[in-house]
Amino acid sequence: MAVLLYMFQGGCRKVAKALSICLEPIGKSTVHELAKKVSHLKLVSEAKERRCVAVDETKLRVKGQTVYVWSAVDVDIKELLALDASYQRCELNAYLFLRRVLRACKNKPFVLVDKGPWYPWALERLGLEYKHERFGMRNRVERFFRHLKERTVVFHHKMSARDHVKRLLNLKMLLELFSIYYKTIRG
Repeated sequence: MAVLLYMFQGGCRKVAKALSICLEPIGKSTVHELAKKVSHLKLVSEAKERRCVAVDETKLRVKGQTVYVWSAVDVDIKELLALDASYQRCELNAYLFLRRVLRACKNKPFVLVDKGPWYPWALERLGLEYKHERFGMRNRVERFFRHLKERTVVFHHKMSARDHVKRLLNLKMLLELFSIYYKTIRG
């Protein structure tokens, strides 16, 4: 329950206060530790044959700094295959992310991407066929980002951390929690 409140209310302090009123006194660090433990429960997508995968990235603001969130969704069954965050959008980030996506695939699926200049080199290096598409089947990944942004807006762009490395780690923890929510509860 604490993790769900954390996802929807935003912030350990708010959750600790709400749970202390309803149940028993609980500290914000306890909520944070619980969220960290749950985020380590990685729900890895089963490797299987996939016809088509939509890949995209979006911007999120974390304490005034732009962070790019990468996402891949199986177009046919709307399954979230991979989710990651980085401070840059470049060929190397795209290559590393696409390698993670391929772990959920037994074959080399057809990939739908936007016209980001960081995709062609990475896709060609991995030997993947791809197509630039603005709408159509790529809307699956755009819908996923809409859900993600609806959930992260509760943090008001204030992911707590002392430095940019911790901030990115906290964001990745939140993304893991969101991934668990998206794959299980949201169904």
